[in-house]
Amino acid sequence: MRIERDLSRLNEPYDVIVVGGGITGVCVAREAAGRGLRTLLVEKGDFGGGTSSATSKYLHGGIRYLETYEFRVVRESLRERRVLGLAAPHLVEQKRFLMPAWRWSKPSTPLIGAGVGLYSVLGFDSNRDAPESLRVPRPHWLSKSKLLAAVPWLDPTELQGAFAYHDTLNVHPERLLLAFLKSAVAFGATALNHMEAVGFVTEPSDGRMGTSTTDITVRGVTVLDTLTGERHEVRGRTVVNAGGPWMDLVLTSLGKSLGVKVNRSKGIHLLTRPIGGRGVVTDTVFARAKSGKHVIVSPWMDRSFIGPTDTPETAAPDDVRVDHTDVELILDTVNSTLAPGFDKITEADIEGTTVGIRPLIVEDGKDSYHTSRRHELYDHGPSGVHHLWSIGGGKWTTGRALGEETVVALLASPALDTVVPRRFDSTHVAAGGAFAWAEDAEPFLREAVRSRARLGLSSEVREHLARLYGTEHERLLDLVEREPSLGARVSDRDGVLDIAAQVVFAITDEGACTLSDILDRRLVIGTVGRVSAAEIACVAAVAAPLFGWDAAARDERVEAELARRAAIEAIWRVPVA
Repeated sequence: MRIERDLSRLNEPYDVIVVGGGITGVCVAREAAGRGLRTLLVEKGDFGGGTSSATSKYLHGGIRYLETYEFRVVRESLRERRVLGLAAPHLVEQKRFLMPAWRWSKPSTPLIGAGVGLYSVLGFDSNRDAPESLRVPRPHWLSKSKLLAAVPWLDPTELQGAFAYHDTLNVHPERLLLAFLKSAVAFGATALNHMEAVGFVTEPSDGRMGTSTTDITVRGVTVLDTLTGERHEVRGRTVVNAGGPWMDLVLTSLGKSLGVKVNRSKGIHLLTRPIGGRGVVTDTVFARAKSGKHVIVSPWMDRSFIGPTDTPETAAPDDVRVDHTDVELILDTVNSTLAPGFDKITEADIEGTTVGIRPLIVEDGKDSYHTSRRHELYDHGPSGVHHLWSIGGGKWTTGRALGEETVVALLASPALDTVVPRRFDSTHVAAGGAFAWAEDAEPFLREAVRSRARLGLSSEVREHLARLYGTEHERLLDLVEREPSLGARVSDRDGVLDIAAQVVFAITDEGACTLSDILDRRLVIGTVGRVSAAEIACVAAVAAPLFGWDAAARDERVEAELARRAAIEAIWRVPVA
């Protein structure tokens, strides 16, 4: 399941070309390749480098959507929460959510309880085929005393208690996305990152089968290799625009108005010191302020992961950054829920941020918070552009279902009417590297910790590798066996367990092309706080021979990566006088 950046594959004809390597595009490619279609996925940046890596780190049903009566979206999401979890048990875990209720809560306490109950009913099949570790307990009420014992930092004033329910922690969204991408590649898909679709290959329609002589038919895409500047023309029978927040921008090169718009919503998260102290709180808390605003406070990697915001965004997706207003919004909200005696979270406590743009469906008269999280598949044929589809809306948890819906539509179209697909049911297919479909990962993880003790890796590091890579962790151990220096950790930071072998594997087997690809979406180190110059230099020293960098090129890229990270942080962090 090696992801290779083989540009010679651009010369091949394809049945399906997917533009966009977020979770939606990856799932479309997986569905298409699984059915035997010749499939190409191209991504302008890195796989999952946009919104798909800036989530709240949950596969969830969207309990909040019940407030806007999105019952169908919630039901689909809960169904897919189960499917994705069973596909990769080593990368997920069930997490208890606590939804506190105060006397002033809106919705009121009884309504919150009704919502939690309905959420459980809509997830009626959550435990089907699930191993014990992934089973979802029944929701229940937690008294005020028990709630404060679990979450001592909550403001007790007028607090009544909390409703407890469960959702699925997507521990490392970047790794889970790669696991599904590897599954697509194993089925035969070609996946190329840093390959931007800059135009479409078109020809006039022939006027037959109900088409107009002014119509055009898409026959492929023109792509720009953003690493070399070279352009390539790729031929394909169908093209799927899975650009997410960039979806409407991908279409501009056609020079035709297709009536497709994106309602962009900005969502940021803060990674902070653990509220209440390390290891004190193990539950995820739905923290609602009297202002009506709320955030999710989730314990993650010995820190608190807090968010998201949900604010309209008019800037181009490439230009969106976390700013000071975003940070203040989250800090004000979470600090208003803290009990007296607990230090408020300040900018000094922030170790990192993420930002994503939700590509929402446009609904007149609704702001981004109240806009539906449903998805829409647009066939542009009725608008005069044939063999081209675009995907709007959607969310991480429903990516698989959206991929299936898209490929079924492609196969029903005249563009692929001669294709005989093979049978494929992705609801029962393990993700790449999974130890087994719908089986408890713990026995496999225990065995991984015991194996090859002679390599000198700590049990914590071996478990870390097994949780991130599943069955593929053996290939990393092979690298260490051949070259023991690759067993060295890339950081002496507490809790950062990445080793040099992961850098090698990221480049040779996982399509990483830049230091950011490695740090932020192959290893864990880039997701757990500020990365130091020494850590970046350590990673670059391992990567340099594989990328063909001499000492000067290596140092230049280290400085560029440091500057990139500093520039992002400088936008939101107010300088200390």
